[in-house]
Amino acid sequence: MRNILTSIIIVLLLMGCASPRPWTKEEKTAAGFFLLAHTANAFTTSQLENNGNYEKFNFIIKEHPSDTIVGIYFSVTAGLALGISHYWPSLRQPLLYGYGSLNTSLAIHDYNLNSKKN
Repeated sequence: MRNILTSIIIVLLLMGCASPRPWTKEEKTAAGFFLLAHTANAFTTSQLENNGNYEKFNFIIKEHPSDTIVGIYFSVTAGLALGISHYWPSLRQPLLYGYGSLNTSLAIHDYNLNSKKN
C-alpha cells in the first residue's frame, strides 16, 4: 500500500512536466472550487462517521469507514480527478465543476445529518 501511495504522489508531482496545454485562469478556478468542495465532503464524511450511526453508502469505502480510509479515498479521488483534467484539457471545467457540485451537495447532506444528531 505504501508503494502505491508513493507512486501516486510521484506521478502527481511530475504532472507539470508534461502538460498538453497550460491551465487557464477559469480552469484553475474550477480546480479550486473542486478541491474546496471535495475537502468539505471529506470533512463532513469523517464527522458523520464520528458523530452518529448514519450510514453513508459508498461502494468503495463501504458503510462505516475509518478516518484513515476516508483520508486515503478522498486523496486518491482528488488526485485522479486532477490528473484526468490535466491530461484531457477538454474535460477540465465540466469534470471539475460537475464533481465539485456533487461534492458540495453531499457535504451539505452530511452536514444536515450531523446537525440532526447534535
